[in-house]
Amino acid sequence: MNDKITVSAIAFLILWSGFLSYQLYETDSSDLPEGIRDGKFPAIAFVHGDSIQANYTFILDQEKEMFIALQQAQMSIERKSRPMQEEAQELIAYANGPSATNDEVMMAQSRLMEIENSLNQMQSQQQTELMQMESVIQGDIAVKLSEEVASFANESGLDLVLNWGRSGEGVLYGNSGFDVTASLTEYMNERYVPEADSLKIERTK
Repeated sequence: MNDKITVSAIAFLILWSGFLSYQLYETDSSDLPEGIRDGKFPAIAFVHGDSIQANYTFILDQEKEMFIALQQAQMSIERKSRPMQEEAQELIAYANGPSATNDEVMMAQSRLMEIENSLNQMQSQQQTELMQMESVIQGDIAVKLSEEVASFANESGLDLVLNWGRSGEGVLYGNSGFDVTASLTEYMNERYVPEADSLKIERTK
C-alpha cells in the first residue's frame, strides 16, 4: 500500500513539474529580451566606479564648483556675522563691567539671544542652500554618467557594463581583459567640453 502511495506521489510531482515548466516557458520566455530568448551571449564589461569618480574631468569640475561654493558661503557667513559678533563681545564686556545695572544686564542678555538666533538662522539657510546645490550637482553627474556610459556601450558593442566599486558591488570577479575603465574615462574626457570653452566655441562659429 505504501509503495503504491509513493509511486502515485512521484508521478504526481513529475506531472506537476512538467506543467509548471510548460507554463513558465509559455508565459515568461516571451517577456525576456530578444537576445536572451535567442540564446545569445551578451558582451559584458566592468568599470571601477571609484576610479571614474577620481578621474572623470566632468565630476572633478563639479566637485571643484562645489568646493568654491562652500568657500564662498563660509566667507559670506563670516562677513555678515562679523558685526554681530563684535556687538556681542561689546555687550558681554559691558554687562560684566562694574557700571552695568541689572536692567542693562538683562537687556544685554536679551540682545545676545537675538544675535545668537540670527547667526543660527544664517548658518541654517546657508547649509540648506549648499545641500540643494549638492543635490543638483549629484543629479547632473548621474544623468551625465548614464548618458555617456550608454553612448560608450553602444559605440563599443557592449550589452552590459557592470560597476566594480570598493565594496565589490556588481561583480565578484573581473578578468583584467574586460576592464574598460581607462577607455571609458578617456572617451568621456575627450567628449567633455567645459562650459567656458563651449561658449568660446559657439562664439567662434
